[in-house]
This record gives sequence, C-alpha cells and structure tokens, in this order.
Amino acid sequence: MPFSYQEAVSFYQENQKPVPENFIVDYIKWGGMPQRFVFDNESDTKKYLEDVFKGIVEKDIYKRDSEIEKYKFSAISGYILSNAGKEFSAENILNFYNQKNEGNKKTLEKKTIYNYIEKLEKAYLISRVKRFNISGKEILKTIEKHYAIDTGFRTLNTNLVNYEDTFFLENVIYNELILRGYSVYTGKTYKGEIDFVAIDGNKKCFIQVSYLMPGEETIKREFDAFKPIKDASPKYVLSLDKIDLSHDGITHINIEDFLLHKKDLFIS
Repeated sequence: MPFSYQEAVSFYQENQKPVPENFIVDYIKWGGMPQRFVFDNESDTKKYLEDVFKGIVEKDIYKRDSEIEKYKFSAISGYILSNAGKEFSAENILNFYNQKNEGNKKTLEKKTIYNYIEKLEKAYLISRVKRFNISGKEILKTIEKHYAIDTGFRTLNTNLVNYEDTFFLENVIYNELILRGYSVYTGKTYKGEIDFVAIDGNKKCFIQVSYLMPGEETIKREFDAFKPIKDASPKYVLSLDKIDLSHDGITHINIEDFLLHKKDLFIS
C-alpha cells in the first residue's frame, strides 16, 4: 500500500522538511506513493507516477498474459481509474469503448471487461467494493464500485480533479479504512445509499463523506442520508470542515483529523 496521510506527513518530519502548505489537497490529488515525495513540482511527480503505473502494467499484467489486447486494456483501465468511486456499470464501459471506436470491427465484450478488471485488482491497482444491504444485514454479491489503490493513479486518468464531487475524498477514506483493518462496503438503504459501512468482526459503523458543507442544505443532505437506517450502530459524516457539525446523534469528524488519528471511529 502507498503511504497513508499520516505516514506521508511523518516522512517530511523525519527528513526535517516542512510539510507543504495545504498538504491534504496535494495528497488527495497525487496520492501516497513514497518515492513521489522527493519531487518538488507536479510535472516530476506526474512523470514518476506514469513510470510506476507503466512498470506495474508491463511487468505484472502484459508480461504474464501475452494474449491481452493492449489497446483494449488501456481503454478499460483508463475508464475504471478515471471513474473510481462511481457506481460500476459494464454497460457504460461498453458504450464508451464502442463509441470511441465506431467503425472498428473489434468490438468489446463484457467478459473482457471483467477479465481485465480482475487483472487490475490482482496487480494492486484497484480495489473492488461490494454492497452491504443495511436493512437485510447481508453482503450482496455484485461489485458496485472500484477504488484506486493510490489516488495519484486516478489523477493520471482524469482530465479535471474536482474535489467537490467527493470521489477523490471517498477514495482516500476507503484506503484509510482498509489500512486500519476494516472490511469496507458501500451501504444500500431502501431510499438510496451510504458511502461506507465499516465492519470489524460483529461491530460496524456507517460513514458519509463530503467535501465541505457550507450551508444548511448540504448539511441536511449528508446527515439525512442516515434517516432510513434503524440500526443503532454509530454514524459519521467526514468532511474538510473545521467546525464540529455533529448533531442528532450523528458525529462529524474533520477528514484531516481522522487521517492523522487525532479523532477515530467508534464501532458497535
């Protein structure tokens, strides 16, 4: 796994280097691959991550399976990584690929998509996330989302880093939860979904992730996502807001405080 946010901060401190201003934004965008912290500008960081990604693909995927169609694999991996955190749809990938390659007789099949996704997972480039039916208290078999092992790889495949869509933030939180030993799922309610259900043994908690909650409407949306849940397990909203917005038995935690272990989750 790449450096966690806490490990990345410690790297600077242990090497007697100042932690960059607003480092959380840099980490969300470029991730935690250890070697990338020796570079001082984004162009060098990007080049390094491109080389790492290419090396993994060449060594751990192409070299082990000579029958892979590299163009198709590149298109699928690029789509999966650029859409990390969004609901997975093989149909959307098919449409994306076939529109991009209109007139090309070598169309894409669903079995190829699933085959290449499995290879991305085995090469530790993505994680596959199943859905947890909260009312039924059961893990559903279908894969609902994928997250990048490192958000830097997502950035390489994304034209625009929009923090407000929360997918980058969700990716960071998902990786952190996995690092802390939780089993993590997306949560399904009868009215919608909860970003994460974090489980440890027979205990669990529910988590919503938001960028910022500048007004009552956003606060209400994030906190009201828990309304359909009758389960008494702890409920959390994680965001970059500095002010504690906890209310109605739902705990708000600042994301940076959580990543630095200044505040932790309680599960039951």
